[in-house]
Amino acid sequence: MKNKTTLIRAGFFWDGVSDKMIPDGALLIENGIIQAAGPGEEIILFRHDQVVEYPEGTMVPGLIDCHTHLSMNPLLENYLDHMADPIPVLTIRATVMMRKDLGSGVTTCRCCGDKEFLDIACREAVRQDQITGPNLLVATRGIRASRGHGFVGYAFDGIKPIRKVIRENASAGADFIKIYITGTLHGDGPLQSYLTREQIKVAIEEAHQAGLKIGAHCVGGIGMDWALELGLDTLEHGYHISDSQIDALSTSSTQLVLTPSPILTEARINHLPAELIPGHLKEREKIAGRMRAVIASGIPYAVGTDGMHGELAREINYLIDMGASPREALRAATIHGAKVCGIDKKTGSLESGKEADLLVLEGNPFEDLSALKKVMAVWKRGRQHFLNS
Repeated sequence: MKNKTTLIRAGFFWDGVSDKMIPDGALLIENGIIQAAGPGEEIILFRHDQVVEYPEGTMVPGLIDCHTHLSMNPLLENYLDHMADPIPVLTIRATVMMRKDLGSGVTTCRCCGDKEFLDIACREAVRQDQITGPNLLVATRGIRASRGHGFVGYAFDGIKPIRKVIRENASAGADFIKIYITGTLHGDGPLQSYLTREQIKVAIEEAHQAGLKIGAHCVGGIGMDWALELGLDTLEHGYHISDSQIDALSTSSTQLVLTPSPILTEARINHLPAELIPGHLKEREKIAGRMRAVIASGIPYAVGTDGMHGELAREINYLIDMGASPREALRAATIHGAKVCGIDKKTGSLESGKEADLLVLEGNPFEDLSALKKVMAVWKRGRQHFLNS
């Protein structure tokens, strides 16, 4: 039995890699894979079994939230403390958050740590169509020092425990490894690294030996210097990155994921434990300035919500407010996110041979960013998801 082919046509089309959006674009999809992409008048000539048209819509690649935590809800009071809720509660919360993500146009989430192995259970349930959500890449248990930062992480002190937990996470099915090098705020004095240089080195070596990438919660300081020197794959947040570290990043293989909302979203800050609110407000302008410096440098970066599920459009707007063009900001949430995840050969742009992950918007996001909040349709791997039914 031959596979049915679907032709999707929209008033405007952006493939995620081109500089310009084209009018009247189309995709030809078979078995969830894009067979052809381009001007509608050309693609319509290919054999197809059905046509889905959005004449007033704009078709763009599915969004990639490159840093999130499935069971986090930053609008809960003292939301960080809620990461200690029982595993069944966290898992149920995660299923609600994932549905919210997909409905907003996020077709892939990179989960940078969750409790126990609930993110693996969620990933497999999504793959088996047992629950609704984006495609998932998961880190399982985050790795931190006992005296260090990491509400979503677990404490492992010393070289041997770090080696052991990375091997356990890999055996359990982790897609990548997550460590916590620094805190989130700078505070007074030098920015402290909670892991030693040797511990960071061992973590990177152990992850790479398992064939996995490794990312680190790291906002700057000596810990970032060590991470760049030792070949860490991704820096998460980078809130206090220095000019010299930006220069080093530009010539390294390390990639950066920006997460504006924990610092810039007032409602989120107000839901932190009370003792953390003043520091976030105090450092807000300085951190925004460092993110502006990253954007002005021209280095590529991805973007994540850090648990603000369904709000990746807000993060994209923050990037533009800090100097990115709409095209650059959208690339951070599509093809650059795919590169950080290591999945750019199969998603992140609408090109022949890739999975048909896309969304259709009401309006042109290159001209009006509010279009990102007006989602007309979401397709994941060639299947349209009707999330309001």
